[in-house]
Amino acid sequence: MVVRHSKILLALWDMRSRWPGFTPRWTLPGGGVELGEAIEDGAVREVSEETGYDVRLTGLLDVDAGHIPAESRFHPTDKPLQNVAVLYSAEITGGELEFEVDGTTSQAGWFDLEELSRLERTSRVDWAVKAHHHHVDGGRP
Repeated sequence: MVVRHSKILLALWDMRSRWPGFTPRWTLPGGGVELGEAIEDGAVREVSEETGYDVRLTGLLDVDAGHIPAESRFHPTDKPLQNVAVLYSAEITGGELEFEVDGTTSQAGWFDLEELSRLERTSRVDWAVKAHHHHVDGGRP
């Protein structure tokens, strides 16, 4: 999660090239780690791939797990999926805003934290903003 001047960096999850009926949604830059890759290295790599920015992780904000039933997965399978999301805060150290080519995202951009409700977004964005506020406010409600 990259927040700068009350704006959050998001990537547009866009699978229309694979599934024409897919509705693109704004999400956090991120994705799966490669076999043998450290989670932290995967987070840094994914931000770079999806946004063009180089980042340095500055802290662990939260960890969450989810369950996707077999019938809800994008690839036909009879197996459900358990996923684990690790949310880090990060700061930009270099690079320029660029869009991923031939990946799972098609755009990236900065959005005001107070205007996110206007966006078509994943639930992970709301989770991250809540974790960010909890961290910034020191756990105060």
